[in-house]
Amino acid sequence: MRKIRRLGLSLVLAVLMLVGLTVPALAGNPTVSITVTAEVISISNSQPNWPIGIVTVGLERYFASDVAVEDKDYATITNTGSVAVDVAIQGTNIEGGDYDWTLAADGVAGSEIYALNATAGNGTGAYSIIVKLSEYNDLTTGLAVDATWGWSMLFKAPTAFDAADDGASKNSTLTLVASK
Repeated sequence: MRKIRRLGLSLVLAVLMLVGLTVPALAGNPTVSITVTAEVISISNSQPNWPIGIVTVGLERYFASDVAVEDKDYATITNTGSVAVDVAIQGTNIEGGDYDWTLAADGVAGSEIYALNATAGNGTGAYSIIVKLSEYNDLTTGLAVDATWGWSMLFKAPTAFDAADDGASKNSTLTLVASK
């Protein structure tokens, strides 16, 4: 009986050693590869300046290499971030000299009021987007990562200037904002 117990104990130990050695070898060590990208909202614009020059009452000028010639996709916005974005625009009043000009809320120039309108769609369409002082208006929505969008603007000079204006240079700023 002792021999059977020894043989049984030896057999159990042998099986445990085999199971202990082979189970980890057979199961392997699975891994999980992790990939992550930070959400970055960022755009660039190809044309940072618009030197319109001297304007007369009621004159219209284009955001283009030749301000007298229409170019509906003169500037290019590029999505340089990591997610699709919406791009909006907002303007400011023009300041300088003796008299400032107010940015029109309705896209129509008036006395001491200038207007800015942007193109409605990647180099095509009318200048139907009104650039406003008090709010942002969408230029494009859902601009994919690394995608570009061509755009331009139309400047409309005031329909009347104050006779006492000194003719000094005036400046304004446009802001392009990307959001998700």
